[in-house]
Amino acid sequence: MDISLNTVNNNNRKRITFLVGLISSVFLVTAFIVEKPIEVFRGEWEIITSPGILITDFIAISNLGSAFFNAGLTTLMGLGLAWLIKARFNGYLLSAIFTLTGFSFFGKTPFNIVPIFVGVYLYDAFFSHQPMRDLIAPLLFGTTLGPIVSQVAFGFGWGWSGVVIGILLGVVCGGLMAAIMGHIFTFHQGYNLYNTGTSAGFIGTVVYMMMRGFGIRIESVFYWSTEYTNLLSLYLFFILLLIIIFGFFWGANYTNYKKILKCSGRLASDYVEMTDLGTTLVNMGVIGIIGLGYVYFVGGDVNGPVLAGILTVTGFGALGKHPRNILPVIIGVYLICIPKIWSHTDPGPLLAALFCTTLAPISGRFGFFSGLAAGALHLPMVMHVGGLHGYMNLYNNGFAGGLAMLLIVGFIKGLKPHVLEEDWVRKPIFKKKYN
Repeated sequence: MDISLNTVNNNNRKRITFLVGLISSVFLVTAFIVEKPIEVFRGEWEIITSPGILITDFIAISNLGSAFFNAGLTTLMGLGLAWLIKARFNGYLLSAIFTLTGFSFFGKTPFNIVPIFVGVYLYDAFFSHQPMRDLIAPLLFGTTLGPIVSQVAFGFGWGWSGVVIGILLGVVCGGLMAAIMGHIFTFHQGYNLYNTGTSAGFIGTVVYMMMRGFGIRIESVFYWSTEYTNLLSLYLFFILLLIIIFGFFWGANYTNYKKILKCSGRLASDYVEMTDLGTTLVNMGVIGIIGLGYVYFVGGDVNGPVLAGILTVTGFGALGKHPRNILPVIIGVYLICIPKIWSHTDPGPLLAALFCTTLAPISGRFGFFSGLAAGALHLPMVMHVGGLHGYMNLYNNGFAGGLAMLLIVGFIKGLKPHVLEEDWVRKPIFKKKYN
């Protein structure tokens, strides 16, 4: 049994490495196909030296080739780190890598993620003394606070002193992320998949409030490209189709997919460990296509931030999301836009429709209408919480989702705590009478 399990784990390690390495290589090759090398490297410098706060589309501030180069390079760094710490190559890693890839079009750079890595490592070395492989979540997901590094380093015009302070602040934030993520989890009991976004939201808020205390203010930015929607839609569709093909090639089967569809998705629902890698990849590709289909349906743009949203949805197809539990939440966001408070194609609602799937476990656990309500509640919150952390937490939707679940889960626990448990079964209101 142990030999068989080791064989599966080794196969998963090789296959995930191959798939992620292939996607990274495709991105790097694409970079030099669409732009001249000199333009790619010039644009990459613009990306690295940008503050990267919300909303910074790297395609808009540099060029398409540089954005792909940044994504490919950052993804390889994440993959290399996973090998370095001997991480488990499972659903957690897939979700983290794909999220890192997506946000490398939208806020994360090779410069601003490294201090987070160092902070998590130092926290572990001096305080927690865990195997580093157990800290993959704060290591890779924790890079959501990369804009704190970049904003301080390049956004205030402080020169080299700003670079040093930004790096040090990133190290501190990485350590804090590793320290509080487990505690934050208890707030929402796993019903918010972007646990790191909630943790980072609180840390970012404290950091920004300290800045405000010294008279430093940060205004949101808006870099949003629109000219590559058709090209990127087709490009992303083929990437997602490739993931599905690999899934079938590596043994996906319908029996295991039914197990995924029956799962609530509550953290930590690792589909690779619950079923198999092939079936998980098929699920990832399918829900990625659903996300892309929604953007196409409402007529939205496809650019750096939207790529981040779709690739994050895809990644969490290995850790909690599936078609049955994401669609109600997406529909909830869509419906609340109908009264014309917001347009479906506005950047905020468009991104919220993708990232709101952080609340998928609610619909997976309590049904379709609960998902609708969660999506409808999520959008107004996410539209207004960015200012709390100075737009420096890239997982703003994770922060909003965490705040929503803090209220909902707290309310449910106060009334009927057992309802939140997976073994709880709803009793019928009316009992059938037999004559």
